[in-house]
This record gives sequence, C-alpha cells and structure tokens, in this order.
Amino acid sequence: MGTNTQTEAEALKILGDRIRALRSEQGLTQVQLADRAGISPRYLSEVESGKRNVSYTWLNALAKHLAVPLPELLDFEEPQDKAFALRQLHAALNDFPPKQLMFIQRALRMFRARA
Repeated sequence: MGTNTQTEAEALKILGDRIRALRSEQGLTQVQLADRAGISPRYLSEVESGKRNVSYTWLNALAKHLAVPLPELLDFEEPQDKAFALRQLHAALNDFPPKQLMFIQRALRMFRARA
C-alpha cells in the first residue's frame, strides 16, 4: 500500500482522491454516496479532501457502495492496469464542461498524430 516514505497526510489525500474518482465515475454525488454509506455528506467531503481520517467500518461501507473490493480502494500504487487507468481518466474528465472536453479531444488527436 504505497511507499514507506508516504506521510499520513499524503495517504489521506490519495485515499480521498480515489474515493472521489470512483464516486464520480459512477455518477454519484457526495450526498448520494454518503446517504448510501450511512455517513454525513460533510464527513465524506472532508474524507475526499484528505482532511479527515476514516475508520475501517466507514472504509468498508464506502468500498461496498462504490462496488470495489476494499483492497483495491486502499491500493495506492501507480495503476498498471490499462482499464483502471482509463476509468480514472474518465472520472477526471467527467467534471469538465463540453467546451473543455472538445479542447482536450483535439489535443489528444494532435498528440496521437505525432506519436
């Protein structure tokens, strides 16, 4: 689970980013996921921003409602799996407005043409 040099603050930030990405990937709002997992939206917001530690009980509930095994939720290693990387990219792009998505799409086409 990550490197030994990772601080607690860094680990909490990475975990929060993973939870946010998985939630966004599934089209869930913080309120929806918090409600399903039985936690407050404010608590989930603080977890996603890396400002709050989370217990095993809540991690397990979040993993269940994000439909991922708990070990995958806690795997902080760089993704080696192409499908996982694509899911993460899709989740990140999901928040962009259409105009910016079109710009990114054009940039990807130019990048691919030069490769």
